[in-house]
Amino acid sequence: MFVLRKLLLAFLLLASFASFSLLAQTVTAQTLPQLYISNEPGKSLQLLNLNNSVLTTIFNVGGTGELDDLTLNAAGQLIYSIPSLGEVDLYDPVAKTNKVLVSGLKWARDLEIEPGGQTMLIAIYSPGSIVRFNFASGTTTTLAKKLGTCDGITYDPYGNLYAVANHNTIVQINPTTGAIIKTLTLEPHAGVNGGDGLTYDSYTESLWATHDGTTGYKLLQIPVAAAGLPNSFSSFDLPAGITSPDGIKSDGKGNLYVGAIHTAFVYNIATNTVTQNITVKGADGVSLVPGTY
Repeated sequence: MFVLRKLLLAFLLLASFASFSLLAQTVTAQTLPQLYISNEPGKSLQLLNLNNSVLTTIFNVGGTGELDDLTLNAAGQLIYSIPSLGEVDLYDPVAKTNKVLVSGLKWARDLEIEPGGQTMLIAIYSPGSIVRFNFASGTTTTLAKKLGTCDGITYDPYGNLYAVANHNTIVQINPTTGAIIKTLTLEPHAGVNGGDGLTYDSYTESLWATHDGTTGYKLLQIPVAAAGLPNSFSSFDLPAGITSPDGIKSDGKGNLYVGAIHTAFVYNIATNTVTQNITVKGADGVSLVPGTY
């Protein structure tokens, strides 16, 4: 009986070790996401592999085409704005083709594909408006006006629409009428201080905004519910060396991905730490590559 117990114990230890080894191999084999990046001064679309920090240019716009925001449609095609040209383009990374979706929109910046995927909102930085673009018809209509300026725009799961308006406020906008429903002030107005990029994160059920203001470079967390904007927010200082945070996206798993002009970085929400900060001169808009996260 004693020998049988020793054999059983040895078998259990061996099985436990095998399970641990398999788990270790799984963790070791886990890969990090890849990012598409719109490079503003580089006038190009880029692919950043977060596993080895390799940056690859996948399309050159050239000329005076300084890029701003970047998003993806359901087909995985890149849609990006070119404020200097007043247009929004679409690049297909599989076919390697590029086309103009809409033109004549001077200072078009941030983009948000609306629920259902049939239309897209385009933030016009100045004079501060939001334009709705219909993919099927190729036509545009103005949703909101007189926002001062307009940068980041996003929806939450409840269908509430938000935008960074006049630099220092987050506004909740009626997606049908364009009327401002609520306003959350980030800090006293001073020039171009305040928020920039804006995204919704399902992990924290919050809006997250990039902040480049008189109070420093930060990420802002704004919890939202069915009623929309709250009356307060939390701010998290970014480490020294990270400046001008702009485009921001969430993976819904507790990580935020940010283009910060000189670098592209990953911020882990739970630990309040920047886990990666990779030099990308000109990083502005970012989007996660489908299938890599």
